Amino acid sequence: MNVPLRCLRITFLVLSLSSTLAAASDDGVVCREQLKTSNNCYRLYRSSRPARGLVVMLPYYGTDANEFSSAGLPGMLAKKNVATLVVSASGYLVDDDLVTLKAIIGEVVQELKLPAGSLVVGGISAGGTGAVRYSEYCSNGNCDARSRPVAIFSVDAPLDFESWWNRQELNLRRGNPKSALEESQAILDAMRWAMGGSPTEVHQAYRIRSPFLASEKDGGNAQLLKNIPIRLYTEPDVVWWLENYGFDYYTINAVDQAALTLQLRALGNSRAELITTSGKGFRPPGKRNPHSWTIVDEPDLADWIAKYLQQ
Repeated sequence: MNVPLRCLRITFLVLSLSSTLAAASDDGVVCREQLKTSNNCYRLYRSSRPARGLVVMLPYYGTDANEFSSAGLPGMLAKKNVATLVVSASGYLVDDDLVTLKAIIGEVVQELKLPAGSLVVGGISAGGTGAVRYSEYCSNGNCDARSRPVAIFSVDAPLDFESWWNRQELNLRRGNPKSALEESQAILDAMRWAMGGSPTEVHQAYRIRSPFLASEKDGGNAQLLKNIPIRLYTEPDVVWWLENYGFDYYTINAVDQAALTLQLRALGNSRAELITTSGKGFRPPGKRNPHSWTIVDEPDLADWIAKYLQQ
C-alpha cells in the first residue's frame, strides 16, 4: 500500500470511529477492589435507549479497561441497543479469573435488567482465551442463565495450552534473538505456576483448564462448545512473522484457531466459523502487526452478534 493511500485509509477510519463512538456513552473505569484478580475493573459503554443485550470484550494481556476505547464496535452495538462491557486484562490461566469475570458480568447484567439470552463474550489474545474458557465454565454449570453467553468470539488467542507450551519451548530452543525469547520464558513460567508443571508432568491440569486439547479425544473441553455459535479470527501472515520475529507456523497462534474450528465441526457444531484475513492487522499509529484487533471486520461482527441476541 502506498503512503497516500494508507493516510487516506487511516483518516477514513478515524472519522468512522468518531461517528460510531458518539452513539455510546460511558461512566469511565469502575473497579471492584474486593475482587483480587487483575480483571477486577471495567468500563461500560451504554446505548442511548434501554439495552437489549450486552457484549463483553476482553483485551490483550497487560492492558486495562480502556483498551477498546478507540474501537468502533461499542458504538456500532450501541446503535443496535446493545451495551458493551470492557473488562481489564488477565491471563485466564486460573479459575479465579473466571470467578471475577462472572461476578462483574452478573453485576452489570442485573444493572441493565437483561434477561437470559442477552450475553455475548469475546476477546483478543489472552482475552480470547478468557472468552472461550468463560463459556466452558458456564457450560459446566457455574453460571446462571443471565450470565451465560449465547455466542462467543476470539481473536488470535492461545487456545490449546499444551500446544502453546510446546511453541514456547521450541522458540527458546531455536534461540533466535528477535523471537521474543523473554516473552516465551515468561509464558512458560506463568503456565508452570498456574498448572503446577509442564503438560507432560501434570497433564490432567491441562486437561481441566485448557480451552481445547488437540491431543485429547473430542478435543478435551472443546466438547463444551459444541452447541454454541463461535467465531475464531486469525491473520496467519507467516512471511511477516518470519521476517520480523523469526516465527513460523509452529510458533504462531493461528494453528489453534484452525484446529479448534475443525474439532468443533467434527463434533457437529455447524456454527463454528474460522475467519482468516490478509493485510488487515495494524497497531497504532499504523504499525503492521497481524496479532491485532484491526483484523476484525467490526460492522460484520456487530451484525453477527445481533443475530444471536435474544433469539
